[in-house]
Amino acid sequence: MKGKKVFGKITLTTAMIVIIAYLHYFTFPDLRNQHAVYWMLFYIPLVLGSVWFGLKGAAFVSGFVTILYTPYVLKQWQGLSAEDFDRLLEGALYIGIALILGFLVDKERKKHKALIRAENLAAVGKAVSEIAHDIKTPLIAIGGFVNQVSKRIDSDDPNQKKLNIVIQETTRLESLVKNMLDFGKPITLQTTETSLNELVLQTMEFVQPIAKNRRVGFLANLEPSLPTLHLDTNKVKRVILNLINNALNVSPEEEFVLVRTRTARAGIELQVVDCGCGIKEEDRERIFEPFFSANNGGTGLGLPIIKKIMEAHSGGVFFFPNPEKGVTFTAWFPTTNKVNTTSL
Repeated sequence: MKGKKVFGKITLTTAMIVIIAYLHYFTFPDLRNQHAVYWMLFYIPLVLGSVWFGLKGAAFVSGFVTILYTPYVLKQWQGLSAEDFDRLLEGALYIGIALILGFLVDKERKKHKALIRAENLAAVGKAVSEIAHDIKTPLIAIGGFVNQVSKRIDSDDPNQKKLNIVIQETTRLESLVKNMLDFGKPITLQTTETSLNELVLQTMEFVQPIAKNRRVGFLANLEPSLPTLHLDTNKVKRVILNLINNALNVSPEEEFVLVRTRTARAGIELQVVDCGCGIKEEDRERIFEPFFSANNGGTGLGLPIIKKIMEAHSGGVFFFPNPEKGVTFTAWFPTTNKVNTTSL
């Protein structure tokens, strides 16, 4: 249905341009007033193409009009007379208006999409917080009771294994609830002047046993003499830890995870490079959406929380596929970072 509508719009726009061009060619050149009206009619498909298809539509319409109208201009050419100059000026103005109009329509659409996304995230954040608050208390009680029962049962009791599974799943759910609460509430930073390299080294030391257990190598390439930044150390450590954990989860045994820092684009970049299977093309636009996870068992809140923390530091997070395999996630910190308090 959508394809038919698009085809119909393209057909209508094309037909209008052809009809107007036909009127130009089969009207006597001396009837200048009529030709002026016909030229103004070319703006109708231009507006429609821009509104329907943005910059691409405007470029198509202006290009098609130029192709059809150029032979007429050459046919009436009088050696760059005043009338010829007016036609050239009108053509240049038409193309310029087309590009500006298409650009403005695309910009407005992006702004509208961002506004809708922000409203949706606000609604999701509020709902998530309410659900998490309702789940938190009984979940903690369940975990406490199960732990008490587990301590009173002998280790060789066949029920011990079942209780251990309950304890593991309760711990996982508690972690999920914590992430839901963190995602739903505003981020307030407590910044201190800190070396990003030191935070990376501290986090890597903490994660080293996990990497060793998974038989994944760890490499660090930290640029020396990086400028210090005003950072919330706990939250930035969480960013680093989540990015490294994600990389470890997707990297197979005997591969490696590379963590590097460098100065770039008036700021500092932290890059985490994995050797996994990469991110599918259809998943790339949704990777930072709440509750979307490309990995089985993921909560889908790790990357959205990272995004919030980075935006609170006036920075950003993005990714790109590696040439051979895997993905590189980059957290960018401006050297003149201003603290923002962000909420959904």
